[in-house]
Amino acid sequence: MNKKIILGLSLALLYSASVQAMEFKHGPWTINAGVNATVLYGYNKYQKKYDIQNNQDETYSSVYVTLSAAYNFNDDYQLALYYLPNSSGTSYLKDYEGHEWINQAYGALQTPYGQIQAGPNYNVAYQFYVGAPVLAPLYVNNSAITDFLDNPNWDRDGGPTAFYPTLNSTQLDSDSIANKFTYISPTVYGTSFGFSYMPQAYNNQGMISGYAPYRNEEAYVFALSNEYNLGEVTISSYAGYGIYVNSNEDLGLGMSVSYKGWNIGGSYRQTNVTGDDDPLNIQIDPTLTPDFYDGYREGYAWNIGASYTYEKWTTALTYFEAKAKRTKNRDQYVQFLNQYALNDHLTLYAALAHVRFRGMTNTPADSNKGYSLIGGFSISI
Repeated sequence: MNKKIILGLSLALLYSASVQAMEFKHGPWTINAGVNATVLYGYNKYQKKYDIQNNQDETYSSVYVTLSAAYNFNDDYQLALYYLPNSSGTSYLKDYEGHEWINQAYGALQTPYGQIQAGPNYNVAYQFYVGAPVLAPLYVNNSAITDFLDNPNWDRDGGPTAFYPTLNSTQLDSDSIANKFTYISPTVYGTSFGFSYMPQAYNNQGMISGYAPYRNEEAYVFALSNEYNLGEVTISSYAGYGIYVNSNEDLGLGMSVSYKGWNIGGSYRQTNVTGDDDPLNIQIDPTLTPDFYDGYREGYAWNIGASYTYEKWTTALTYFEAKAKRTKNRDQYVQFLNQYALNDHLTLYAALAHVRFRGMTNTPADSNKGYSLIGGFSISI
């Protein structure tokens, strides 16, 4: 989507006198609709040897739409349908067919015996995830910081040329929003269990290539979630495990501790290659997988951070690191994030980030290092 269109939409929403989310109730039906538009500008400072992959200033924009319709059969049973299209000023959100809008659409049946989900949605470990505190829109995992200071390890320009030599997240996101069936158990003593089944673990936003022979293999993800309250202290944790047939196995762990306005958390993920297909931890013949998509994904990632919220203001300091096994590919970035909720619909952002990305040769051609000062706003209706 053109950045000027997104900016125009955002400014129109900003000056609207009737900005409010839509909720409609009629009998057993509840219908909700909302839009979030974000515009950011970043001024970047880097060494001259990294000129080839950096610009002095960059903009980032995105639009996320939320549509849902829920039917309440009674107090115990509810069927909800969700449609969550989104687009970004950066082109990496294009799928392999060239579509710029990512369409997340699924149904969820809530019962006394648990929830059942079906459709293109995130896996249960992704949904249970706990880790470093999150401040939109830069985030800690799969951070938009790489739209300001380029990461040669994460080439996500859309189409079949995207590749991730290193993990881009501590969340189990390899399957992204591929079609899946998910079950989440009722919460008992603060603990929930869930699992997801994917007939084909293949989607552009994740790290499964359209060229890889394992792209249409099935996958299974299992996860546990727990929340424990001790007075004013809340301890949240999760564990996830994914089996991607003839591809890899994923392990994810995370924990956070909240006290009044404070939140401290971190998470860890490890990916190991399995199966007899082309391994993901060596350089593959480019005629089979252009741009070595997934060439070095076997490795680990972790994050840690702390945040504090006072009334409408939140600040956070976060760190992310990913390392590929048996290679020099490594990603490190630290972010000082701030957001101020001016009202229910307008949020202001300011951030300072430092990155160090090292490629296979650790030369300027496949590495990057620098700072970015970022500011912007998002509007929600």
